[in-house]
Amino acid sequence: MERDTFSRLLSGRPSMDADDVVRMREICARVDGYSDHRHYAFFKHLFGQTDIRSVLILGVFCGRDIVFMLDTAARAGREISVTGVDKFSDDSCADWPEALKGGSWLDAGFGLAPSLTLARHNIDAFGFGDRVRLIKERDEVFLPACQDRFDFIYIDTSHDYATMHRQIRQVLRLLAPGGVLGGDDYRDGGTWGVKRAVSESLPNHAVFDGWIWAAPAQSAQQAATALHSR
Repeated sequence: MERDTFSRLLSGRPSMDADDVVRMREICARVDGYSDHRHYAFFKHLFGQTDIRSVLILGVFCGRDIVFMLDTAARAGREISVTGVDKFSDDSCADWPEALKGGSWLDAGFGLAPSLTLARHNIDAFGFGDRVRLIKERDEVFLPACQDRFDFIYIDTSHDYATMHRQIRQVLRLLAPGGVLGGDDYRDGGTWGVKRAVSESLPNHAVFDGWIWAAPAQSAQQAATALHSR
């Protein structure tokens, strides 16, 4: 990984052409999820501007983001490998309102719960199965045990402040030199605290389309040093 990866990411802004829109809509029609044109455009920009090869994504759901990543990378002539970690269970998440906790995803109005079988099916359907490793595990268990390093780590699980703050602390050692740390849903309010957690932990971050955040490995390493010194 080149050490100017983040600078290259900041050169230009994410965009989509007509073919991108068609492809993005095709994926969305076949794979459930919450990601949209902002995410497809960001991933297209990320893999078009950098030499990222290995990706860790926390929060898989039905696999839409993973398909977005692999599709945009392939269209840029790039080969990447993705490790996706999700609890793949029907229990509530920490960022759910108190009134919904203890119920199922369907009862809460969020549709079907994340499923490893469905995510694998969706990824395989687009021909990307051999580039993806899916792991059914809670991230707080997986992260301390993981010995791999990744060029890009993408966080998209529970959006409460406590979870985000913990995850940022735990993933810092897994980020390769010159890599990028990023995530989704950059906002606060209600039960969410992504913006606060990112701002406190990674002051040198950038925000794309008002929604997706990213920070360079250098900022993450500085944050790790500061956290360990406390």
